[in-house]
Amino acid sequence: MFKREEANMYIRAVTIIIFLGFSLVSLNAAAEVFELNKLVPVTSIKLHSIKDKYRISLPVPARWKVNGAVLKFSYVNSSALLAYKSRLVVSMDDIPLFQSDLAPLNSYRNVEVKIPSSLLQPGYHDLTFEVVQHSEKECEDPFAPELWTVLKLGEATLDIDYSARPIPAKLSSIPYYIEDPKIVPEQRINFVLDSLNEELLHSSAIVAGGIGARLSYRPVYLTASTSIVPGVDNIYIGTVKGLEKLGVSHETEAYGPMVSISHLPVSQGEGNVSIEGSMSKVDTTHVLVAVTGETMDEVKQAAMAFSSISFPFPQTPYMIIEDVEFPNLEPYHRKDLLPPGLPVKFSDLGFETHVFVGMSKEPVPLEFFLPPDIYIKPNQNAVLSLHFGFSGAVREDSTMKIELNGQPVSSIHLDNKEGAFYENYKILVPTYLFKPGRNIISFESVLVPLIIKRCQGFQDMNLFLTLFDDSKLVFPEMGHWRKMPQIKYFFDSGFPFVRDANGDDIVFLLLEKDMASVSLAMNIAAYLGQVSGIAPTNMSFVFDPTSIGDKDIVLIGPVSKLPEPFIDKAPLKLKGTSALVKYPQFVDLSQGQQRSLWQKLEEKLENYSTIFPVRGVTKTAKVKEQKVALDNETGLLMEFESPFSIGRTVLLWTGQDTNIFNRTSELIWTGRLRSLAEGDLVLYSTKNEKRVHSLKVGATYYTGALSGTEKIDFFMRSYPWVFYVCLGISLLVLVIIFASYLRWRRKKRLANEI
Repeated sequence: MFKREEANMYIRAVTIIIFLGFSLVSLNAAAEVFELNKLVPVTSIKLHSIKDKYRISLPVPARWKVNGAVLKFSYVNSSALLAYKSRLVVSMDDIPLFQSDLAPLNSYRNVEVKIPSSLLQPGYHDLTFEVVQHSEKECEDPFAPELWTVLKLGEATLDIDYSARPIPAKLSSIPYYIEDPKIVPEQRINFVLDSLNEELLHSSAIVAGGIGARLSYRPVYLTASTSIVPGVDNIYIGTVKGLEKLGVSHETEAYGPMVSISHLPVSQGEGNVSIEGSMSKVDTTHVLVAVTGETMDEVKQAAMAFSSISFPFPQTPYMIIEDVEFPNLEPYHRKDLLPPGLPVKFSDLGFETHVFVGMSKEPVPLEFFLPPDIYIKPNQNAVLSLHFGFSGAVREDSTMKIELNGQPVSSIHLDNKEGAFYENYKILVPTYLFKPGRNIISFESVLVPLIIKRCQGFQDMNLFLTLFDDSKLVFPEMGHWRKMPQIKYFFDSGFPFVRDANGDDIVFLLLEKDMASVSLAMNIAAYLGQVSGIAPTNMSFVFDPTSIGDKDIVLIGPVSKLPEPFIDKAPLKLKGTSALVKYPQFVDLSQGQQRSLWQKLEEKLENYSTIFPVRGVTKTAKVKEQKVALDNETGLLMEFESPFSIGRTVLLWTGQDTNIFNRTSELIWTGRLRSLAEGDLVLYSTKNEKRVHSLKVGATYYTGALSGTEKIDFFMRSYPWVFYVCLGISLLVLVIIFASYLRWRRKKRLANEI
């Protein structure tokens, strides 16, 4: 009896342990439904011809342990397809996961594809959609227009079941777990600051810029506080004494600039935690990174070391910084920049040698950036020097099509049946097709087999075209000149705040020393680091507008605190918590005027207008000023010329109070604000992303510098009538000179005859 009770007791104990184990696991487990277009840039895709495929690269972050996923999407296929010969196959890393008949009677289908955990290890995975389409039983045209299937991937969702992995407490974990571009849909990091002085904010902005640069394209939402925030990664920036006040120590007796990492300390009942030792409670799925020093200069040195893009983080919990030197970069330096006047290899722009195989028409992009304020002269040409080769047995109508920003610019005729190899194959591209900022040249092969008859089989496996990455692109050298203000330049490329890659020309002016304003400033610094690929280390922070100097200004603060010089220059006249908005209003000119006898007669004869037609009332547009109250949901973003320097820009973020900046920090990275902002005035709602209104109401100015000949060219293009007047005057002067010469010749001839 005693043994039976003892056995039952052991069984209960084991059951409790197992239950607690599952409970601890469930604390870290999560199941989340993601919109596929939030993970990768996809939309509806149309697949053509007998066979076609589309591939996307699906990210899985290192901090996830994925237990499985379900992809849900829909597709529509042509009703002319033969079901028994047409298929849709979905594969992950070339392993088929799903296949479906493309049936004419069931042409619209919703699909669920289960993806096992073995195929979802950390990294990038190729998710492939491949179709085989037939519309005839025997003889058929492989490019028949009725052969199509549309994948509605823009509406697709991915249901992921995952649990959080423990993060190793080593500095080498930072690029793989904290600054991982595969983290979806965005990374959230909290900055813990021990003070809000100008020097510390400068160091914090350096860290933020480095994070944005290393996350490449993935949004990162930064917050700021004076204490550790549970449930997210935290970065402490400040002195060692401030770190000790948080109850965290370096666990080393070394001194000086230092970067360290540890698991995130949490209070009782906070976060997903595990016990390490007997006295401390920590969250092993999140970390606390400390960027510290004994003085503010040492903190800045540690921040610069942390933000060094190529810095190899060691396999230790901390590192002591000996010395850090950032290079003095050339103006406009950034990742994937095409410097005007210099030949640049495709490989330097991130392009890798690509082989087009078979009849696939999937284009390959070459993405690059021109300086955002480049003054593009339309009467010149850029030069593409291509290095490529293609196989034999291709039909004479095979081509390689080249597009620039969606516009076809050239097509190379692949007319050699024996195959060919070309080096330095030059193509001239008119410069007016380029645009400042981001540009995309896409290459698309159209390879057709030499023998392809209607009732004979054909093969395309021998077809290939190789475009090598040592091909070059040269854009002619041009000056810098940009019409301002235009807020969309900031969201497109960070202009004008990326003009100096080191950030020497950027100053943040904060009107309030509060965490909401600091959070917005940190997100802007991270965004500038991401669009340029470089942490701007020399940007500065001030609280006094009189100490700004000749710089571009990011101004953050409530309406009630705006200094008078900025109020006078702003396109919107701000007064207290309201604004005077100028807008056109149609006004009846006859209002308030005495009507004539004939006008009264016309009104009485209105019912007989076919006999006595009544003239329409003339209206005109007058500019009215309307006072608009600002609520605590409305944010204002304005861009205008600096009151302190000609050609310098002020980017003003304001609202009724600073609480609006917390939501604004998120809208910088996502939402309609980023896509719809333009002009010099944007009113946006922090509660409803759809409420974004852009206006152009302020004065125009120009930024940049042009040579003498470029200034003349710009003036003539801006005012073409001046060109025609000058041309007419020149012709008139030539006629006068020629007529005078003829009179002189005639007079001389007559004198000789006498």
